[in-house]
Amino acid sequence: MKRLQIMAAALACFAATGTLSADVWNKKTKVTFSGPIQIPAPSVSTGVVTLPAGSYVFRLVSSDSNRHIVEVTNTREDKVYSTILAIPDYRVNASSKTVMYFSERKAGAPVAIKSWFYPGDNFGQRFVYPKVQAAQIAAAVNQPVPSHTVEVVEKTKVVAAPVSIQTPAKQEVAYAPGAFDKHDATDVHGEDGEAVKEAAPAPAAAALPKTASPLQAFGLMGALLLAVGFLFRRASALLS
Repeated sequence: MKRLQIMAAALACFAATGTLSADVWNKKTKVTFSGPIQIPAPSVSTGVVTLPAGSYVFRLVSSDSNRHIVEVTNTREDKVYSTILAIPDYRVNASSKTVMYFSERKAGAPVAIKSWFYPGDNFGQRFVYPKVQAAQIAAAVNQPVPSHTVEVVEKTKVVAAPVSIQTPAKQEVAYAPGAFDKHDATDVHGEDGEAVKEAAPAPAAAALPKTASPLQAFGLMGALLLAVGFLFRRASALLS
């Protein structure tokens, strides 16, 4: 019995560990925007996806081979708006700000999301835009923008995705990690995001104990009938 109790406790610990690690692994974050935003589309032909003001969920796609694919969904997580190619990004001071914008664009124009950081992390995801849109954004916000020429970003892997940098001077240069530190260090635009905890799995329904065999009920009923018969005969003898 003691051994069974120890095994049950160990299984409970493993289950709790799995639930906690899921939250950190996919970095799921809910962010609410007060105005329209733009995010990269999964294909070059589409370019960008414009989303109205509202709440959205950002999370890393579960892939052991590539930890830089971001999925954007509605809060119910039953509609995917885009699957985004990203590259590593870094910020000096970790905080609760999870999304950093490009500098503000002209009034009424949606802002293009630049980076996504999970609360408390220094390392995050820099979104890579299709080349044409990246060049337009770089010129509009006067910042370098990473670009790609991939037609399709699949859910579990990126197909042939070399990354370049589009500069505000309308030039294309090779991508080098750490090229954005200067801009990110002075960027103050952002939205506070709420880290979303994975729901714990529902506990398994407790197995109901098996009912007793009906033979026992029959035996009890027979004993009661014999007792009633005995009492009836005793009463008849007394009355006679």
